[in-house]
Amino acid sequence: MRRTAMLAAAAAALASTGLAACGADYDGNGSSKARAGVTAVQEEITGVDWGPCDLDAMFEDAELDAAAAAWAEALECGEVRVPVDYERTDGDQVRIALVRHPATGERTGSLLVNPGGPGGSGIELAQYPFLPDAVTAAFDVVGFDPRGVGRSRNLTCGDDTDFDAAVSAVALDDPDSLAETETDALRDGAATFSDGCADQVDPDFLEHLGTQNVARDMEVLRNALGDEKLTFLGYSYGTYIGQMYLYLYPDRVRAMVLDGVMRTSGDVLDLAEGQAQGFETAWRAFLDYCLGLPDCPFTGADAADAELESMLTTALDGVNGDLTVGLLTDMVAQSLYSEAKWPRLEAVLAAFGDGTVQEFLDALQSLAEDEGASRPTRLPPPPLPRRDTDANFYGVQCVDRANPSRFGSYQDSAADGYADSALFGAGISWSYLPCATWAASDPGPDSVDGDGAPEVVLVGNLGDPATPYPWAEAVADALDAAVLLTYQGSGHTAYTLGHKCIDDPVTAYLVDLDVPEAGLRCPQELG
Repeated sequence: MRRTAMLAAAAAALASTGLAACGADYDGNGSSKARAGVTAVQEEITGVDWGPCDLDAMFEDAELDAAAAAWAEALECGEVRVPVDYERTDGDQVRIALVRHPATGERTGSLLVNPGGPGGSGIELAQYPFLPDAVTAAFDVVGFDPRGVGRSRNLTCGDDTDFDAAVSAVALDDPDSLAETETDALRDGAATFSDGCADQVDPDFLEHLGTQNVARDMEVLRNALGDEKLTFLGYSYGTYIGQMYLYLYPDRVRAMVLDGVMRTSGDVLDLAEGQAQGFETAWRAFLDYCLGLPDCPFTGADAADAELESMLTTALDGVNGDLTVGLLTDMVAQSLYSEAKWPRLEAVLAAFGDGTVQEFLDALQSLAEDEGASRPTRLPPPPLPRRDTDANFYGVQCVDRANPSRFGSYQDSAADGYADSALFGAGISWSYLPCATWAASDPGPDSVDGDGAPEVVLVGNLGDPATPYPWAEAVADALDAAVLLTYQGSGHTAYTLGHKCIDDPVTAYLVDLDVPEAGLRCPQELG
């Protein structure tokens, strides 16, 4: 799915571990050199030199309420240097940027947080208050930008313009009926983008952006922060970071919460298949909600796909520019990402025809871009391709998995996705196409059992569009010690969204190590 780039384009157009437990060698692919490298770095880095943050640069023009302003005043910033390649600690290095909010009460230790992506900034997550008071009293809240992200040597490369246009043009079309010119545009656009990254980026850096190295960085951070064991909260792709840490360092975990769980198995097309089904599930859940309201613009669930496409096509007839139905459909998909957006999405669609086309398009875009609709900060980025000036999504996702190189595999996946979800499925598969020609590969394990780790808490939403609930079930089954909490609603992730049934047991686990009741299922809450 085309996230940030599509919305940016719209704005311009509107001008407006089985494997993990092999003996004591928990380091990926049996790399004793990398394990020794982490140890050597830990011996050298004995702490973090914290100092004041540049709040003007951090918040720019953001308007902060009293709570956010008080939180910001307490923030401290720092960095830790780590090797790009832990097998060559004397080689190129990358600075991992951090931000810390000191504990407000009796300190237990540090809580590392990650919002997802790949490409999401842990600094941007931690620079706002979003956790319960009991958590912030007990922990220094520490956010870090993973290697290749944000302030940690952000990966920016390639030219995605042609690829983005090619995907947008065919996102809602049957992949088996595309013209040769359309498939050529997809193939050439993806290759131009990936080749550009290969040409512009040090190949050693490109090869070592994968999540196993992020987990190694996190082990260095744990030690530098002075914590005997790690306490970690990961959302979305952040759950994959957590699983790689469990793969490498299961005996060094104090507590770990993984919310919106990514699967470790399969390639990017397996991810696309699950995400197509996930967005279709979320769309159907929204339709059930919408059809219960008197002004819902759809006549029924069976007709809704065609009625939405007709509505968006009609809207485009009234504007000039680079907008496509694919771009507008992506805005709808982004609005399914949070249950808190459902009332506004229904209202925007129901108001189609009441005002000008421009007003409709502005309202739809505004809703899609509202990242704070359900968490005091931004929503965790969905683990879906976002082709923008930052290539860090592909720099991680393509490296982490052994992906097909044949164009036909992606076309077959797009056809399967189209069958599962005519509105969303094909576009997701096509968006992964740069992985076919990506220059680097360092696949992680297919399964993680976390042998030696304490109980891990997983949180899954039945209607999560981006990390479908079956992924949480599969990871819970694979881990030796895990409890899965289920939110019986939609949206992406659940902890700290105001669902007391989820928030209270997770908070008690983080603070007091009280493991939640196994099999806990929490009812949907729609405002």
